[in-house]
Amino acid sequence: MPDPIDLAALTDRMRHIQGHLSGLGESLSADQATGHGGGGLVTATVTGEGRLTSLRIDPSVIDPDDPETLAGLVIQAVDAAQLSIQERHSERVGQFTEGLTNLAVGLREHTEQSRRNRPAGPAPGSPAPSTAAPDASAPSQDGSAPR
Repeated sequence: MPDPIDLAALTDRMRHIQGHLSGLGESLSADQATGHGGGGLVTATVTGEGRLTSLRIDPSVIDPDDPETLAGLVIQAVDAAQLSIQERHSERVGQFTEGLTNLAVGLREHTEQSRRNRPAGPAPGSPAPSTAAPDASAPSQDGSAPR
C-alpha cells in the first residue's frame, strides 16, 4: 500500500505556491519591455500592465507633411514592446502552471495507486454482500414461479 498523502506537506506546498503566485503577479506588473519601429528610429517602452512609459522618436522621421509614417512607426514600436511583454508573461506563467500540473499529476497517481492497492471487497462501513445461495422455492426476481 502506498504511503498516505502527507497533508501537512501538501498544505505547506500550497502555501508556497500561493506566495509564488503573488510574487509572480507583482513581478509581471513591474516588468518592462522595449520595442522598436523603423529600425530603431522609434522606441517604445511598456510595463507589464501594458502602460506606455517611454516613447523616443528620432527627429529625422518627423515630417509635418507625412504624419501617417510617424504614426505607423509608433504603432510598430508599441506593438513590438507589447508582444515582448506577452511572450515573457506566457513563459513565466507557463513555468508556474507546469509546476501545478506536476503536483496534480502526482496526487492523481498517488490516488490511483491507492485504489489499485486497496483490498478487494466492500468499502469500509458498507454491508457485506450475501454469499448464501438463492432460495429455490422463492419467486424469481421477475415475479414468475420457481423452476
